[in-house]
Amino acid sequence: MAVDRKIERVPTGIIGLDEMIEGGFKRNSSVLVVGGCGSGKSTFGMQFIYNGALKYNEPGVYVSFEEYPESLKENFYRYGWDLDELEKQNKIRILRIDPKDVLNIIRENYGAIVDAINDVKAKRVVIDSISSIEILIEGAYAKKENALRLCDWLKKQNCTSVIVSESEQRLPEYSSHGVIEFIVDGVIILYNIQKGNVRESALEVLKMRGTKHMKKIVPFNMEKGIEIFPNEVVFGSAGEF
Repeated sequence: MAVDRKIERVPTGIIGLDEMIEGGFKRNSSVLVVGGCGSGKSTFGMQFIYNGALKYNEPGVYVSFEEYPESLKENFYRYGWDLDELEKQNKIRILRIDPKDVLNIIRENYGAIVDAINDVKAKRVVIDSISSIEILIEGAYAKKENALRLCDWLKKQNCTSVIVSESEQRLPEYSSHGVIEFIVDGVIILYNIQKGNVRESALEVLKMRGTKHMKKIVPFNMEKGIEIFPNEVVFGSAGEF
């Protein structure tokens, strides 16, 4: 007799996305968010953390290998996101790791990130970005090994995680080694499509394990954070971008 196992969902709170993925990400899953320059990757990651802390009582840790916390707070305040206040309430932690310290963090089994997760009792984690880690690791085998190790480690933290990756829009691979996209539970692609002399933002759920997800490219805007329009279509046909 088959056992009915109900999948626990973690709502992203991103308008339009949860209805595309049966209500949210699978609990404790890892999702790769891929995009080129200006596509909204960091906004997606921080919105996932912000919504978790503010709406769903799920503290989160945002790990940046590039931008400083104060810069991130200032940039996202334009959406009305008071990250300072959430940090004071111990609901989020924004952690910046200097690129030169990345390899030490890896060797120490992500000790600084573990401390932040434990401090806020995090349920959500964002890594921004895995591309910053990959660029410091020499050799294809070592890159693959560390990608596997990161994904395995994230699962053991009992957190639902978003891993940001930078990629050119037309490449068939979504990381520098073309492996992590097969390891993670989900892959979401953010497009920044040129239309004449302007650009249009669009999103595609390429993969989401254990989830019946919408399989079309849909537009979004970032006026107040990411807002997706699942029932609208991106201009033209798939071959045009």
